[in-house]
This record gives sequence, structure tokens and C-alpha cells, in this order.
Amino acid sequence: LKLSNSLVIDMKGESGGPRILKNNQTVWESSGGHVSDLISFTVTKNNDTYLYHMYGAGGGRGVIVVGVNKNGKVFLERSFSGEYASMQAQFLSASTIEIGIERFSPYYDGTSASKHSDEYKSKFYQLYINGSTKELTYLDSTFVKLAKQGRLKYVPGSLGMQYSKLKTVLNDPWATHQPAEVYNFYKTQKGDYGFYNNSNFSSKIKPNAQLRGIFRNSDLHGTRKELRPFFRKNFGKEIATQGGAADVYKVGKYYLAVEYRENRTVHINLNTQIIYY
Repeated sequence: LKLSNSLVIDMKGESGGPRILKNNQTVWESSGGHVSDLISFTVTKNNDTYLYHMYGAGGGRGVIVVGVNKNGKVFLERSFSGEYASMQAQFLSASTIEIGIERFSPYYDGTSASKHSDEYKSKFYQLYINGSTKELTYLDSTFVKLAKQGRLKYVPGSLGMQYSKLKTVLNDPWATHQPAEVYNFYKTQKGDYGFYNNSNFSSKIKPNAQLRGIFRNSDLHGTRKELRPFFRKNFGKEIATQGGAADVYKVGKYYLAVEYRENRTVHINLNTQIIYY
């Protein structure tokens, strides 16, 4: 695949993994090992390219992130690996990435079937052309500011946006529709988006339909005890709770729901009405 900055992404490297070419010359290539089909790349406004690929059995043991400028110079190569059950990764912007690490299940007995806990701890990184990376905090002043504007940090779109504009912003060819109890969902790689259901519960969403809910795809990490102080400090006391499972905060004219799950993961969504999940 030839990119807009003239670099080429190729999955036919000698090691069987991805490589990056400039003028038909290989400038970077995967060092080998089992490489999964989980690969993604971006092009920045400065025409730099960032690429990540997963390696190890099933792509679950590590993530390599590479940065190459438009002239074919490799300025970043970093591996994220360690002792854990699996990993996740996704670009949140052209130069921002989320790396999720899954802890082993407390019932792990050495078999593949028993190792997964579904408890992922995500870390967020800003990538720089000098080859450095900076870990970012998700719950910060930017999160608060965006929530009050009807936006979730690192999730494109804003509440009230028309469906036709949201589709253009996301430009996701793999997005799907799924009617549910409350919303007619537009499900994408970056997030799930809720629109009011049609009277006949068809999955088709009208171009001028307004966005009513934004849901993060990947969960955060933490417990109510750990995270409640942040939400209370910035949004006040909960206006609704659902036992020990969820809290809802009034954020300007919107509602932020924080769902706490048993595996120390936290699901958040922002809505024009009170929605727990």
C-alpha cells in the first residue's frame, strides 16, 4: 500500500512480517518472530508515518511501534512487552497511541484457556519525531473540558452532531449498525455512537439524526474508590447511582456515566440523558 507521503507498507518482508519501503528500498522491517495480522499505521500532517504491529503467539505478547519520516528515516522504534496474558493497541490520533495490557487471571493454571482476566490496564502515549514517547494521563483537565463540551477524550465526534457529519469525520469503512434497547448504535473502531431508534427499529440512521450518546470502546482501569475522588472534584457528587456498579454525574447539560466492573475495568459514556451502560 502506497501512502500519501510516498512510503510503502508491505507485508511481504523476508521475516514474514511488515516492512516499510522508500523508493523500492526497505528502510525498516520487522525483526521476525510470529507476527499477527493486527497492524495499523497513520500519516501525520508533517507526512511522518507511525506503524504498530503485534508479535508473539496470536499477537498477544508484544507491540512494536515504529516512526518513519517522509524521507525514509526511522526515528522511533519501541517495543512494549512483558509478562501478561495479552495486549491491545490502537492509534487515537496520527501521533497518539493507546496500549492495553491484560493481567493474568487469578485462576491461571498455565493453560491458554485459563490465562485471560479481561482486565486491561491502558496506557496512553504521545509519539514524537525526536524518537521519544511521553505517557499521557486520560483523566485530566482536558477530559473535564471536553466532557463539558459534549465530547469524550480520544473519541471523535460531539453530542448533537448530525449522523452524516459524524460518518465523514470517522471515515470508518468497517463501521456497523446495531439497534439496541435505548439507542440505534453506530459501532466503529474509535467508539460506539447512539442515536434514537427509528419507529420500526430498523438499523438505518437518517443523515440529519443527532448524536445522543458517545461510548468508549476500550475500558479504563481502576475501581470506584480510586476514581470517585477525580469525578467528584470536577463534576460534584453523583446525581444517580446503580448499587456498586455505576455512577452518573451531571456535566453541564450532559450526563457522564461511569460503570465499575468486577475485573477492575471502568466503562464510561457521555449522553444527553441518564444512561448507565
